[in-house]
Amino acid sequence: MNLNKYNFRSIFSSALGIIILSLGISINKGSVLGMDTYTGMNTTVADYFNMSLGNFQLILNVILLLSMFVFGRYLLGLGTVLNMVFVGYLVDFFLKMFDGTILSFDVEKSLWIRFLLLVIGTIILCLGASLYMTADLGVAPYDALAIMMSDHIEKLSFSVARIITDVVCVIVGLIFGTVLGSYPFGTIIGIGTVLTAFGTGPFIGFFNKTISAWIVGKSNKEAE
Repeated sequence: MNLNKYNFRSIFSSALGIIILSLGISINKGSVLGMDTYTGMNTTVADYFNMSLGNFQLILNVILLLSMFVFGRYLLGLGTVLNMVFVGYLVDFFLKMFDGTILSFDVEKSLWIRFLLLVIGTIILCLGASLYMTADLGVAPYDALAIMMSDHIEKLSFSVARIITDVVCVIVGLIFGTVLGSYPFGTIIGIGTVLTAFGTGPFIGFFNKTISAWIVGKSNKEAE
């Protein structure tokens, strides 16, 4: 662990990123057009077992954290802990705040409002992810899974490993959300899931070189 990375600006950026990321995820749920693969899966499974998202996601993150101690200690840091502990509970918090508003989960909302919320939520999510990633204080347990797989499985690239983990999340999410649960198809695992999985790179890159680089105190080159 490189302790030189730990300064006020990087810690602030990581913590702020977690809050903004959670806000974006919550707005994405309000779009009723799909969430990111990991949170979407955890949402459906948690609801099926009548648990809060925060509690279920923390349990799963702890399991993934144990694998990091075995296969990916170099990926651990303060950011790992902040992500694994707080994202699920912050999403729960924001969803309670949104209850009864236009941001709440409601399939009766008009389609254009849902698309607007999806776009806004995704942009906010990307800003939060950028702040968190630019701080470079550790990798989230789920994100670390694909890195560890590619590092320890010969000829398995990170891109393929990430696709594998995301596909598993989508399948589990559909099973617990649509097949076994009460979520209509496309509301938790939907177009928003595809957008966050494959379409967020340019937005994150833009925020890396503008807002996040300035907050963390890095040059544009360092933040790429």
